[in-house]
Amino acid sequence: MAVEGRFLQTIAPYYDAWMDWDRRLAEEIPFLEQGLPTRGPVSILDAACGTGHRVRALADRGYEVIGADGESTLVDRARELYGDIEVYPVSLAELTRAAKPGSMNLVVCGGNAAVLGRSRAELEQALSRMFDVLAPGGRLVMEMDNLAKVVRRKLRFLPLRQGRPADGAGEWLLLGEYEWNGTGILYHLLVFRRGSGGEWTMNVHSSEVLSLEHSDLVLMLRETGFNDIRLYSDYVGGEFLPLESDRLIVTARRPE
Repeated sequence: MAVEGRFLQTIAPYYDAWMDWDRRLAEEIPFLEQGLPTRGPVSILDAACGTGHRVRALADRGYEVIGADGESTLVDRARELYGDIEVYPVSLAELTRAAKPGSMNLVVCGGNAAVLGRSRAELEQALSRMFDVLAPGGRLVMEMDNLAKVVRRKLRFLPLRQGRPADGAGEWLLLGEYEWNGTGILYHLLVFRRGSGGEWTMNVHSSEVLSLEHSDLVLMLRETGFNDIRLYSDYVGGEFLPLESDRLIVTARRPE
């Protein structure tokens, strides 16, 4: 069993199965479209685009979409999958390299990207860059697991997911696990792989997670300059319950 270092790079072969894009996009897209301008071009930045599936889905709906991700391995894969999308190997702290200040109607940051392997200072910097690229009145949508529940209810395992290698040989079973060590949170992705001969192997890929509760994030957003901050438990607008909800969806706006 190996514990790996650069989390997103090491899980790149399993990333799409881990993200479960078909389910995710079916939930996300109607929510993301709420409140977008109905006239003229609409510009969207996917600030943690991964392999580009969200960028492609939004572009197919007629929006002008830019993708950015700090892991170049995932950006390379996005370009392989969708050669005509605009994606850049740019981290959350460098978003103004991908999008002009004040140019975006919507910025999306999903999939725990705001807290995975990130310090509080790094998140503060990332929020500032998201604010910078939004146009006045533009909307930010962030999504992450509800870390208050992870810590206080000792949430451990996430739903099991299944996938297959690109060559179709064998299969993967992916199990996410949170570990609270008393001072911080570790996220482990346990990858069980069955080879073409039927044999099973297991690897563990791990990353620190910023222990951030919803109240902390709301305060950071306000200090950055955002207003109209709203919390949801899902992409249909469910009420966020700090000790019950599995996920935290946060929306905020740059003032007009």
